[in-house]
Amino acid sequence: MNHSTKNDFGAKGWLMIVISGLCYFFFAATVNDGLNVIVGNFAGEHGLDYNTLLASATPAAWFGILGVVFWTAIIQKLGSRKVGAIALLLGGISYGLYGVVSSVTGFFIATALVNFMAYGFCNTAAQVMIAHWFPTRKGLALGWATMGTNLSSAVFIPILAVFVALRGVNGSFLMVGAIMIVVAVIYALLVRDTPEEYGCTPDNGALTPEEVQANLREIAEYKSPWTLGKLLANKQVWLTSLSYGIYILVTVALISQLIPRLTAGGWTQEKAAGMMTVAAVLGLVGSYVTGWLDQKIGTKRASVLYGIWYLVAVLTCCIPANDLAMYLSVFFIGIGGIGNLLPSMIGNLFNRHDFSRALGVINVISLIIRSFTFSILAFGLERLGGFAGAYAIVAVLNVIGILLCLMIKDEPVKP
Repeated sequence: MNHSTKNDFGAKGWLMIVISGLCYFFFAATVNDGLNVIVGNFAGEHGLDYNTLLASATPAAWFGILGVVFWTAIIQKLGSRKVGAIALLLGGISYGLYGVVSSVTGFFIATALVNFMAYGFCNTAAQVMIAHWFPTRKGLALGWATMGTNLSSAVFIPILAVFVALRGVNGSFLMVGAIMIVVAVIYALLVRDTPEEYGCTPDNGALTPEEVQANLREIAEYKSPWTLGKLLANKQVWLTSLSYGIYILVTVALISQLIPRLTAGGWTQEKAAGMMTVAAVLGLVGSYVTGWLDQKIGTKRASVLYGIWYLVAVLTCCIPANDLAMYLSVFFIGIGGIGNLLPSMIGNLFNRHDFSRALGVINVISLIIRSFTFSILAFGLERLGGFAGAYAIVAVLNVIGILLCLMIKDEPVKP
């Protein structure tokens, strides 16, 4: 494995990383961070019940799983460039629907479509593109690209507030949708499925024009030995899906309840929201550090360290609330990086030609595990005495995730 931590990706390589970062930004903005205000804005604009809208957002999010299945199949035929551009275009139109519809049903449809498209342009197209461009330095490349997620957490809600002030609630939805459509055009014009199509080489290596052409022929003629059945029968696929699925569940459990837990501990809503921004800024550092560790010591070791780090974060949420414990929890929660570790591990197990097939299966299983997050939290909050009890369950799951991760063989697998 290439353990170089130099950021010499080349001009075209950096362009791919920045565009991938935009995909991560709009994924987080439309699927996760934005819901903090989208639900309230929509409810207030149309006189609808907030809790009813929020309840509809949960089943709507399940359409993201269908999106993974659909876009994984389509990318085999069209490639990451076309899938990314199409999904971004349709994602922008879908987000703009919030500014057109006015009912709970309309909100549900828009949210379902937004989730469906987001898993196309980010968790399928952008990740496949990075795997093709940086097969041995994907950890570092993803460390930069996934900063888009943290940037969204820090700036998207303030940007949305400015748009609301300029054009009203419905206008703000249309403005964000229009920006996504512009990004779709940029994606279509500038992205290439492989570096060879730009006359470059994977990992910004040096190949002759003849070697570049040979690579292109290999890509065109490649026949994957992996079928759905063979992927589902593979032990490493399941270990990866389960361990990282648990890691994602733990991350969502911590981040989604950060503000409610801090306010329950005695902080004001304003201070808690400010700490959310602090965590997002820390996440920019965490994203790069995780990518650097991935490249330096390997994805498996970096993932185990991530699991231990987040176990400490969970435990700070289990102890009685006090200022020190809450500040520590913000620090440990902020410095994460699961967004780049999962695709990096898939890239270690499968070559860049088979990456998209494996990604589809592993993403679906991990998303199903993630879907239990709020049920687990609700059970703990109601039956086990509040946040301490809820996070005690999450801590046990975290330990299971670490043990499963330790069992992964971080090397190419064969059917």
